[in-house]
Amino acid sequence: MLRRLVFRPLSVIAAVGLIACGTVAGASATPTALNAQDRAYLQGAHQSNLAEIATGKLAQSKGSSEAVKELGALLVRDHTKLDAAVRQVAAAKKVSLPAAPNAEQRALQAKLAAAPAGEFDALFVAGQIAGHAKTLQLGKKELQAGQDAAVKKNAAAAAPVVAEHHHKFMAQAEAMGMPGAVDAGRTGADAVPARSQGSGADGLLVGAGAAAAVAGLVLLRRRRALV
Repeated sequence: MLRRLVFRPLSVIAAVGLIACGTVAGASATPTALNAQDRAYLQGAHQSNLAEIATGKLAQSKGSSEAVKELGALLVRDHTKLDAAVRQVAAAKKVSLPAAPNAEQRALQAKLAAAPAGEFDALFVAGQIAGHAKTLQLGKKELQAGQDAAVKKNAAAAAPVVAEHHHKFMAQAEAMGMPGAVDAGRTGADAVPARSQGSGADGLLVGAGAAAAVAGLVLLRRRRALV
């Protein structure tokens, strides 16, 4: 099972690597102006980083298991570094960045902040699987449709970090007995069209799958408690 979990998310990073070799390296010789996709990537990546840092801090303080607390610390550390790189490129390109995560990300933060101790870990893990799947697709879309070499280089550099996070959360979901979240994450990483990144029906389907996984795990635990 773990072999399958490793293979599927890494298929995304392999595709990103192939795109990066053909686009980032080739484009680096000639400076280009930003297009709409470049701006959307920088803004979306920044919002994702803000969201992951905030939820990572929540996991460190509210997580029930050491594994979840450690994953929270990982998010804070890595996404702080990723966001510093995004902000550096955005400043150089004179792109204004949002001050806060998007509405969907803020809603998840509010749910996590209000979640009972017994439900936090499952909600956190499922939310991170869905969120990192979307971020993978955001980077993939930038490498396919972006125009500026520096922005595409940033997307290519971030991809392995995001893919590794996605793999770790998939493995944690498996360890926690959350097959629905694993299936949703696998779909998000491999099958969500790039055009749906961050919004739209496909993005909502990934989120719905994660929510269903949390509900299923909570129900299972309650049933076990009654036995």
